[in-house]
Amino acid sequence: MTERKIEREGSSTAGYTCFSRACATREQDERFRGSDYLAEIFMPPLANILLNVSFLRKWCMHKMFPTGIHEYVLSRTRVFDHAFVDALERGFPQIVLLGSGMDTRAFRFQEENKGTTIFDLDIHATQRYKRQVLERKKIVLPASGRLRSALVFAPIDFNRQRLANVLTQAGYRDGQQTLFLWEGVTMYLEPEAVDGTLAFIRNSAAEGSIVVFDYVRASVLRCENTLYGEKGGYDRVARVGERWMFGIEDGTIEGFLTARGLKLLSHYTPSDLEAAYLTAKDGTKFGRINETHCIVIAEV
Repeated sequence: MTERKIEREGSSTAGYTCFSRACATREQDERFRGSDYLAEIFMPPLANILLNVSFLRKWCMHKMFPTGIHEYVLSRTRVFDHAFVDALERGFPQIVLLGSGMDTRAFRFQEENKGTTIFDLDIHATQRYKRQVLERKKIVLPASGRLRSALVFAPIDFNRQRLANVLTQAGYRDGQQTLFLWEGVTMYLEPEAVDGTLAFIRNSAAEGSIVVFDYVRASVLRCENTLYGEKGGYDRVARVGERWMFGIEDGTIEGFLTARGLKLLSHYTPSDLEAAYLTAKDGTKFGRINETHCIVIAEV
């Protein structure tokens, strides 16, 4: 089986997302300022220089991201942050990060963690780089309360390995209430891999467990170019060797989840995200979100 670029070098799109999160922490208006203050540690020296020079930062964002994607990443980060903190406060014993990239929530929200085990899963090359940076920066997860908050790293290729095998070996326990965060991943998977992951969640996690994921609209895969910010986005991710392969048709999300044993709790379209996260109380708007992606919160 041919080795893919992502397996050798890690995820390019994970790096772009990390840069977007780092840029968001430099927003002047604190109402729209990003929360991921650790994102910049994963940036190479040149990127950090660009990050701290306003006009260079804006120029890079314009060159790197399809229209409205930075706005989408900013709002998506807030949705996933809220779900993560909510699970900690509700005392979920497990959180699983499916395709974590440079996710820093285990560190940013360690004060809220009173014993939850966090499983960090991603392709080996991406995870190796992440761990090297954390070690170099001497960033550790300290004790929380009476228990040490465990962060378990487990490399996986979702298209080729069984999630059940990888998680079981990492110490995951069936039948426990678990939060699954699946951020910026489904669109890069084969449909069979998406179904397999959702089946594992349904069959292994306790009733009331939560899964949060985003997806691209199926029309994007057909390159219909009818959505704001769509043009060029599909081609851009394909050029870095991470082609989109999975999408969901508009208006079918509830049926899609029901057929897989899940209950829809929330569904954020781009306009929903703009209203909830990019519009201040006085009506000030941060910007318009790319319309290719939606976010789902579902319950087992």
